[in-house]
Formats: sequence, C-alpha cells, structure tokens
Amino acid sequence: MAAGFLLALSMSVAVAAEPMEEVDYVLIAPQPVATPGKIEVIEFFYYGCESCNRLEPQLQSWLKTLPADVSFRRVPALRRTAWVPLARVYFALEQLGEIDRLHGQVYQAVHDGGLNLGNSSELYDWAQRFGLDRVKLEQTLDSDLVAAQVQRARDATVAYGIRATPSFVIDGRYMTSGGMVGSLEALLPIVDGLIDKARATDRLK
Repeated sequence: MAAGFLLALSMSVAVAAEPMEEVDYVLIAPQPVATPGKIEVIEFFYYGCESCNRLEPQLQSWLKTLPADVSFRRVPALRRTAWVPLARVYFALEQLGEIDRLHGQVYQAVHDGGLNLGNSSELYDWAQRFGLDRVKLEQTLDSDLVAAQVQRARDATVAYGIRATPSFVIDGRYMTSGGMVGSLEALLPIVDGLIDKARATDRLK
C-alpha cells in the first residue's frame, strides 16, 4: 500500500509540473524570435517592481543552467509612462556594456537604498559610485538609440500582451507570469516546462 501511495504521489507531482494552458500560461499571437534556431525566453521586468526584485536572485541562478538551445533576453515592460525613466536607465547601461555588472545593483539601489534612479541627479550620484563616466552616461541616456529602444520596448509590451511584471514569454508563443502561477517560486519551473513544451513542439514540425 505504501508503494502504491508513493507511486500515486509521484504521478500527481508529475502532472502538477506540466504547465496547464489558461492556468499556468496563455497562448499569445506568435511573435518572431531574436535568435532563430533557439528557444527564446524573454523576461519582461520593471526595476520598480518588488516581485521582479525578489525574483532576480533566483533568475541569476537559473541562468547559469540555461541549456545550449535556449536564448535569454530582458525587455523593460512599459505599461505606464512613469516606467520610462528606469527603462532608459536599463538601455543606457546596456549600451555602455555595464548591464551584467550593474543590473542587480539597480534593483538594490531602488528597493534597498530607496533611490529614485529615474531622477537624473540621484542616478548620476549612484553611477559615480560605480565608476561610470557621467558625461558618457548622460549622452547615452539622451541618445536617439536609447529613445528607439524604449519605443521598441513599449511596442513589445503591447504586442506580447504584457499585463504584469515579471512576465516571461517562451518561444514567442507562451506567456506566463508570477501572478498567473500564484508564486514566484513556481514561476521558473513553469518557464522550464514551457521550454520543454516548445522543444517538443519544434521536434514535431
């Protein structure tokens, strides 16, 4: 009887681990992927989002185990005009080659330090502490390239139907979020399940 119970339990766990449409994820209108031939995972985030901040350490650990056939990129979600300044910060740091070093530091400054990095004076003071050149940062923030990237992020937020952060889009067709799956702890396992689903679907083509 004990063996039967354990078997039933393992089967229920296996079923629960499989993402369920309209419960753990939704299908979206198919979108092109940035890296053809790979399963693309996009994180839509906002630096001011507490859930994004809490997910970040888990996400960093998860990224270290990313399979070779999966690509990952971030897109600042732009659901409100008030989110634009921090999206500009992200793209400016990316253009300066500093996003890997400072992405987590932005979260820390906003959520632990109480800084408003959307405010120029607070941003420049913070950036100086990390050795960034103020003039270069200012020029990059005000560049046409960053303005174009912000517009593309706004367009992507609409095209992918992003309604909450953090949200993930897998293979340009499956979208999930922390609010949808019920907890941040469950979110990345669901993303893994959707990667498996995309991989299996691609094999059938």
